Amino acid sequence: MVLSTEGILNISEIIKKQEMFRNRVLPLQPSENTIPRKALRAISSDFEQRYSLIINSDYRNQRIRNAYAGTRYSEELVEAVEKLAMSVFRTGFADVRPISGHIAAIQVIGNLMKRGDRFLYIPVESGGYDGYTPQYLPSIFGIRGEKMPMKGWKIDYEKMHRLKDRFKAVILGASIFLHPYRIAEVREAFPSALVLYDASHALGLLANGEFQPDFNKADVIYGSTHKNFPGPQGGIIVGRRELEEKVKNDAIWKYYDNFHLSRVSSLGISLEYLQGHDYGRRCIRNSRALVKNLRERNVKMANEPEVTESAMFLLDYEDIPLISRRLEKSNILVDNIGRIGVNEVTMLGLGEEHMELVADALHLGINSKYTEARRKVEKIRSLMKKP
Repeated sequence: MVLSTEGILNISEIIKKQEMFRNRVLPLQPSENTIPRKALRAISSDFEQRYSLIINSDYRNQRIRNAYAGTRYSEELVEAVEKLAMSVFRTGFADVRPISGHIAAIQVIGNLMKRGDRFLYIPVESGGYDGYTPQYLPSIFGIRGEKMPMKGWKIDYEKMHRLKDRFKAVILGASIFLHPYRIAEVREAFPSALVLYDASHALGLLANGEFQPDFNKADVIYGSTHKNFPGPQGGIIVGRRELEEKVKNDAIWKYYDNFHLSRVSSLGISLEYLQGHDYGRRCIRNSRALVKNLRERNVKMANEPEVTESAMFLLDYEDIPLISRRLEKSNILVDNIGRIGVNEVTMLGLGEEHMELVADALHLGINSKYTEARRKVEKIRSLMKKP
């Protein structure tokens, strides 16, 4: 252990230890991913230290477009990445400024809804995002959320149709994201409502046209760019052209100031990567193969017999935190609610043919056979390659 003169662990040493740790584990957390090395380098480019703040306002009787000088390439960057995002997601506009998926949600809700509005959301007990529950985002904006009727992990469309069309918005998307939605049917049930799609856990699949091919029939799609999408930590918003002005209006100083240009450059590289790789399709195939192999080993999974149609699924044990600790002792990372995601191992080059090994490692770790599980993980790591 290397300590500084004040007795604090040396920061470079912490970074080194983190990288050594990550290089020996099997990463199966759906909220994390690996980004292309070129995208990682972009984060430390000159853009890391730069500002660009388009304000279009008056200062001392002079009209100012950008508050900073030397922003030619910064403005080109944002424009280019937004055009790229529009192309990848096949939408009418894009906003790459939100610095997280949660901030993207705040911007969309804050600019499209007003105090007193009602909205529908996927309940937490059916995998929904905690942020849409009453004590969080609704309390900030004075809006009222009501739970979407569910049948297990799917929307109960029959009950949904019985609800009155009194909602300003229907927010789709979940933290445990197992099935696509019938967007056309949601629109039919609520013709006057905005359909907002929080795709944080499906964004990479959507970019490749997998999982939910009709996703861009939603009015606005937003989410994190570092979960299923293999990009830097941050957020993105895309959607219908006619909503662009409303969504982007007064975002500067309302939701963020500096929106981290180096992150935007890295996001652009990740978008370019997805244009040239069938990442989404490989994720789905790996997920199916892993579920099949785990079922053969009698590993308990929620939502049987379907389990999942996405790139994540859920273990089904009484004491999931205990299972998570057993797996971490086995050098396997699965979160404390038992979600398993194949996004990162897919980015690291694993295919369907490798899912039998992954299933072996998980089965051994769940059953506390730590030494055997670690050996299996070591073999899997030898097959991985950073993109």
